[in-house]
Amino acid sequence: MVLGPHQQTEVERIQSKLTEFLSAQEARKLASKVYDLALEVDEEIDRILKDPLVGGLYEYDGEFFTPRGTGRFHTAFDGLHILKWLGNSMIDTFFRGRQKRFAIRWLMDELHKHRWVAKRRRMNWEKSRTLSLLPKEVMQEIIDIHEHWRQAGENLPPLSSEEQAFFKYLESEMAKPS
Repeated sequence: MVLGPHQQTEVERIQSKLTEFLSAQEARKLASKVYDLALEVDEEIDRILKDPLVGGLYEYDGEFFTPRGTGRFHTAFDGLHILKWLGNSMIDTFFRGRQKRFAIRWLMDELHKHRWVAKRRRMNWEKSRTLSLLPKEVMQEIIDIHEHWRQAGENLPPLSSEEQAFFKYLESEMAKPS
């Protein structure tokens, strides 16, 4: 896969910005890694979008898969949106006041999260026809374990508001037809 003119412009911008913090060679090498990661993400997203069922169920705008007729969404940035996300101020955030190696590690860790999300959504789509990060089987297992504990009479501490919100979301996901 080859980047289009918009992606190429973004990669050049990133490389140029990186030269404020790195040598020209280091900036070129890091921009190349960012480019490669954007390509990997695009490959994952393209695999999802090749399934005609996805187009019937979801709208995709490069950042979100939105189930048709709902306000919900699944985040999954494509390569261009990842490059745009890595704007000049974001690069400043990673590098200002930090040693190069720590800044680079942090930047790459954040970019790898985007790759992980795209890959996980693709894998779950191919296996379970869901774009959720957790397949329905895993969500059901969590619910089953919680129910088992409750039935076993164990004194579980009350759920925090965050846990209650999480399980409410899981229950609503489980109730949706595949």
